[in-house]
Amino acid sequence: MYDGGQDHVIAGLAKVKRAYDARYEADGFRNNDSYYRWALDMLAPRPGGSLLDIGCGLGDLLHYAVQRRVACVGIDLSPVAIERARKRVPDAQLLVGNAEDLPFADGSFDWVTILGSLEHLIDPGRGLLEIRRVLKWQGRALIMVPNSYYLPDIIWNVLRTGYGPNHKQVVERFATSQEWRAFIEAGGLVVRRVKRFNFQWPRTRGDLEWYRANPRRWLGLLAAPFIPFNLSHSFLYLCEKDPSSRGQTFTPPAWPAPPKLSDLAHRNPSG
Repeated sequence: MYDGGQDHVIAGLAKVKRAYDARYEADGFRNNDSYYRWALDMLAPRPGGSLLDIGCGLGDLLHYAVQRRVACVGIDLSPVAIERARKRVPDAQLLVGNAEDLPFADGSFDWVTILGSLEHLIDPGRGLLEIRRVLKWQGRALIMVPNSYYLPDIIWNVLRTGYGPNHKQVVERFATSQEWRAFIEAGGLVVRRVKRFNFQWPRTRGDLEWYRANPRRWLGLLAAPFIPFNLSHSFLYLCEKDPSSRGQTFTPPAWPAPPKLSDLAHRNPSG
């Protein structure tokens, strides 16, 4: 992982924040309703427990978690996202903050979610350690990350252009299922279960509206039954603190795969 000193980190963080503010002022990031319900079903939070959603964006996952009578907290780097999320989830506690330096005490939450955000952090290893730190013992973390070998990307992008996947964000990373697993477990978490994600079949009117707004997703959805596990779009990891790691001190794990060019965007503080 590139380390250009604290000034470069601060400049990179400011650049990322500006990019996400601009995106959330326009439309933001949102998946279909069934995606968030599916993720919560895997996490299985119980009424009365506490949940932290890192990179909460517009508050969509928190919207459904609140319905399960869970005490919800969301944090996002973008003030624009948090302002919009407060309108969507007025019963959640929502904060502007950095996922690599969470403003919570050790062992604060029963459940921690980070869906599609770990790969966009300037230092994902530090963000991973923060997840572990704020998670209670016997708590569960849910981490969604993208595959570097998604079959439609291989066919559509690599064959046509020679370039790999691109989610059009200022900082992004991709890795295989086992690279992600090794990275997560190097940070003191143990993976208990992994599911692949190749989009969710529409089950509600909201789902259908989402697919109408994102018509290219239909192609991935129709291809889903034919896509092998290791060539899936993304992977969802259900994790716990490693019981054997009590008392251990961890350093941020090194990034396991070669970074994309955009991963190094924060090297140029004037960019």
